[in-house]
Amino acid sequence: MNSKEKKELLKSLDERQFRTEVIIPLLSKMGYLAPVEYHGVNEKGKDIICFEYDRLNEQRFLAVVAKTGDLSGSASSTMGLMNVVTQVQQAFDNPYENLFNMRQVFINEVWVMTTGKIVSSAQESVIATLRKTNLDKQIRIIGDDRLIGLIDKHFSTYWNSSNETKESVIIQRDRLIRFIEGLLKHNNADKSTIESVKASILYSNYDPRLHTNFEGLHFSYISSYSIELAKIDPEYDDYITSFSHGITKEKLVEAKNDLAASFYDIMETMEKADKILKITNPQDFVDQADYELTEYPFSSGWGPADDFLKSVEYLREGLDDLKYFKAFLQSENKLEWAKKLSKSIADLLPEIEQIINTSQDEEIFLNYTIDESTETIKIDYGKQNTHFHTKFKRIDPNGFRRNRDGSEKPEAQMKLALKLFRDYLDESLAYDWSEWRDLYDAQQQGE
Repeated sequence: MNSKEKKELLKSLDERQFRTEVIIPLLSKMGYLAPVEYHGVNEKGKDIICFEYDRLNEQRFLAVVAKTGDLSGSASSTMGLMNVVTQVQQAFDNPYENLFNMRQVFINEVWVMTTGKIVSSAQESVIATLRKTNLDKQIRIIGDDRLIGLIDKHFSTYWNSSNETKESVIIQRDRLIRFIEGLLKHNNADKSTIESVKASILYSNYDPRLHTNFEGLHFSYISSYSIELAKIDPEYDDYITSFSHGITKEKLVEAKNDLAASFYDIMETMEKADKILKITNPQDFVDQADYELTEYPFSSGWGPADDFLKSVEYLREGLDDLKYFKAFLQSENKLEWAKKLSKSIADLLPEIEQIINTSQDEEIFLNYTIDESTETIKIDYGKQNTHFHTKFKRIDPNGFRRNRDGSEKPEAQMKLALKLFRDYLDESLAYDWSEWRDLYDAQQQGE
C-alpha cells in the first residue's frame, strides 16, 4: 500500500473509528499503558488517556485530542487549530479521574492527532499562543504524514488488517492452537483433554471450560496491566501440613488473592502491594506485608484488607510451626521422607474422588497405610496395616462446606488425610514442640 492509498484509508475513518481502530492500538504498540477512550460530555479536552513510566519510575499521563480531516487556521470552525487550542488547555487545566476513582491526576503531555493535513501557518499560530503559558513544549501536533510514519513503524499490520487472506487467518489460527496445546501440556493435561479442548474451540458453539486440579494454575494477581502465576520457593513447595494454616502453598495463594482484593478502593499503596505480590518466599512475604502495609485500608479492621491481615497472621503462625517441625524432621533424617509421603497423599486425590463417586455405602471409610518400599501412602482396602483413617457420611445435606447435593468434596478428605499424617508424625516421632523449640533456639544461638 503506497502513501496515497494510506492517506485515503485514514480519511475514510470517522472519529470513533480513528480513536478505537488506530490511536488506541497504536499507543499500545508504542509502549503506552492502559490507553482508554475518554470521549464524551465530561472529557474536558481529552479523547484518549494513557500513561508511561519515566526513568524515575513515576507515571506520566498523556492525553490525545483526536480529529478527522484537515486542520485549518479558522477560529470559528471546529476543525480550526485555534479551536483545538481550547481543548488542549482544558486537558492541562482539568485533572483526570482514573477509571477506578482512586485519585485525580494531571496531564503531563497532549498530542493532537488528525487524519488530514495541518495548515503550517495555523500550526505556528497555535504554538505561539501556547508558548505564552509555557505549554508549547508539552504538545505535539501530528498530521497525516507523521501519523503514517508512526503506524508504519509501530503498527504496520493495520494497513493489511482489512484485507487479510484466508491463508493468513489459517496460519494465525494454527499458531494459536499450537500455543494452547503447548500451554495445556506444560500444565500436565493428558492427550484426551487437549484434543477435547481443541475441538471445543474449533467446532463447538460453547466456550471450553478449564478445570484445574490441586496442582493446577493459581492466579495470584490480576490487574489491567498484568497477570502473574503464583509461585512458591522450592523449600516450601511440599504438602507437610501446618496445624495453623494447612498447606503452605495454598495459604500463600489465598493470602495473595486477599491482598489483591484489598485494592479496589484505594491506590496509594498499590506499588508496594504489587512488589509484595511478586514475592515467592512465604516468610519474606509475611515480613514485607508487616513492614510495608500499615496504612488504610489495612488499619480499618474490616473488608478484604482485614481478611488479608488475618491470612498473613495464619501464615506467620504456620511458618513458625513448620520452621521448628521441619528442623526436627531434618535432625531425625526424616524430612525428605515426610515430604514424599505428604506428596503421595495429594496424589491420591483422583482415587479419593472415584471412591466418593462410586460408593453406595451410607458411611465411607478411608484407611491409609505407609508403604516403606515405595515411600508412599496408599489407601488400604484390606484394612490390614492402617496407620490412620477417616470416616464420613456419603451424603450429608447439613455437612460443613459440602457440595450442594450434600456429597463430600474429595479435596476436603485429601486435606484431612494430610492433617492426620501430621498427627501421625508428631506421635510416632515423639515430637514435643515446646521442648524442641527451646533446644533448637539454643543451638542457633550457639552457632
